[in-house]
Amino acid sequence: MFDSLSPFLRSLILSVLIGLGGSILAFLVSLLFSRLSKKTWLRFFGSLIAAGIVIWTIKLILDVAGAVGVVVILGTALTGAITLGSEHVASDLVAGLKLFLTRPFKTGDYVSIAGQSGEVAEVALTFTALHGEAGDRVIVRNSDVVSGTIFNYSTRPVYRIEVQISVPASQDLEKAIEAILEAVKDFSPQSAEEDTRPGAVCEVVSDGLMILKVYAHVSAGLDLSAERTRLMVTALQALRQKKIELSA
Repeated sequence: MFDSLSPFLRSLILSVLIGLGGSILAFLVSLLFSRLSKKTWLRFFGSLIAAGIVIWTIKLILDVAGAVGVVVILGTALTGAITLGSEHVASDLVAGLKLFLTRPFKTGDYVSIAGQSGEVAEVALTFTALHGEAGDRVIVRNSDVVSGTIFNYSTRPVYRIEVQISVPASQDLEKAIEAILEAVKDFSPQSAEEDTRPGAVCEVVSDGLMILKVYAHVSAGLDLSAERTRLMVTALQALRQKKIELSA
């Protein structure tokens, strides 16, 4: 039955089968390396192997299909399937290689990249994953990472500390935030620097409460537990002075 098909259809079917097989193999290789090892360089190596499989698959399709039109259609479909619709996979791949060579951060570092902050969970060929401040997983394209400023707090003798304060939702949130910011603006010697400036944000409103997160940076070597207590006391005093009610 297959032999009865026209040469064009045979090439088309073979190309699709090769494309699907290559896509599955590349995905499995990438998944295997990411599951078996937590080391960034091994995951990156796995991503390179997966990229090599993609290139090899496209070459096979070129050899089988022959027709330029079929090559273009199948090549576009294959690339879109493998990159999950990314329109900038080439720039992400180049950026991933640059990150691998320059190593501005590693897994476990606390960084601020492309407007996102958190602990580095994974550095892959096309993206960097963070454990966000709210406990979520944040995926940042590598091209966005290298195109912006990278703050790696783990390479400096500075630690970030934070505390949470519950305030009834009936209170004035803007007034509460302003009171805290005024109180912690000179919390430590690092407070004057732009990337280590203290801050306060409302993380969530739930069950009639506003959960405020207050953070600051302190020098390495200090008692972090004591510094967190000092930060909490400073924030609470500021709220009380401004007549902001606190939850029981």
